[in-house]
Amino acid sequence: MLLTMEEIKAHLRQDEDFDADDRHLQLLACAAQKRTETYLNRKLYAPAEDRPADFPDGLVISDDVKLALLLLVSHFYENRSTVTDVEKMELPMSFNWLVAPYRLIPL
Repeated sequence: MLLTMEEIKAHLRQDEDFDADDRHLQLLACAAQKRTETYLNRKLYAPAEDRPADFPDGLVISDDVKLALLLLVSHFYENRSTVTDVEKMELPMSFNWLVAPYRLIPL
């Protein structure tokens, strides 16, 4: 998991000692990471990790990709259902805007 629990809780404005949702937040973070990797067609790596030489399409996570992961986690945390009574729209400069420049599209 590329996001730390500290980063996730800070983004959600949760106290660090509140741990009732930690397992759920970890699930959301792993799902957000996997979905982002699938969308980008690239494996994400932490800045301290070395990208394997035999996998040149890997991507060391940058601040904008990290923000996109946090946006997904917070969206899934706040919206735990697929339906809503209120019409919602995607905000500009959201997930797609942040990660699209890194996307590899196979030809």
